[in-house]
Amino acid sequence: MSNSVEILVYITADEKRVLGGDPLTLLIKDVGEQKKLILELARALRANVVQLSTGDYIVISKDR
Repeated sequence: MSNSVEILVYITADEKRVLGGDPLTLLIKDVGEQKKLILELARALRANVVQLSTGDYIVISKDR
């Protein structure tokens, strides 16, 4: 059984933190839109959400 956690999505309102590669990074400047999308993604992916001190969010896989 693996205890690893994977970052599935990174959501930010700061275009300076948008980098290419994996995971998917979304630039969403509207806070209300961010929160709505985060909940939808977490439910769809059966994942957890963490808000970072920068205000950005990461959607991470649950331990299985």
